[in-house]
Amino acid sequence: WGTLSWLTLGKSIRPSAGSVLYEKVGKREHTPLCGNAIFFSGPIGAGKTTLGRAVATRLGAKFVDGDDYSDPGRPWYASSLSTSRRIAVEAISALGSGASVIVAYPLRRTNFIYFRRVIGDAGYRVIVVTLRARREAILSPKRGRVFDEGERIRIGEMIDQGYADRSFSDLVVDTDMADFQRTATKIADRLEPLLTRA
Repeated sequence: WGTLSWLTLGKSIRPSAGSVLYEKVGKREHTPLCGNAIFFSGPIGAGKTTLGRAVATRLGAKFVDGDDYSDPGRPWYASSLSTSRRIAVEAISALGSGASVIVAYPLRRTNFIYFRRVIGDAGYRVIVVTLRARREAILSPKRGRVFDEGERIRIGEMIDQGYADRSFSDLVVDTDMADFQRTATKIADRLEPLLTRA
């Protein structure tokens, strides 16, 4: 326990005493939080990517599409940890050059715990915005997205599995109650007081 160490993303590093990343005698010590990793979670079609980009622009935040870091050759359950690791690395990297990053990615509790730990250990705050909409609203042609049969099935499964109602959410927004611009503005306005400023 006399050695300072931090283990994350499969690598052990030795940060200097007083830095954000260190653990000594089982007690975690942090510098004040200096940025925000804002996760937009929810079922397929709830608006994670489109609203995430729009809100990132409004808040002057970076944007990361979590789907860009998944392994398309493997099912999600076989690549969840490696995908989470890649997303965490990208989010932390983006936070190094800005106060906030919005990550569009549907969260399970295990993902949330992982991100909160890894990103929190890097000195940043994790905020979860859960986006939800009724299945029929998601599938409506008015929303502008066409889903294949597998996605249509998965939307129902994700709603049934609670992706639209996570207990660890800091903010829950119904994305089928107003038009896109009003919804994006509402999210940005409701997020603003939650943000940690450097």
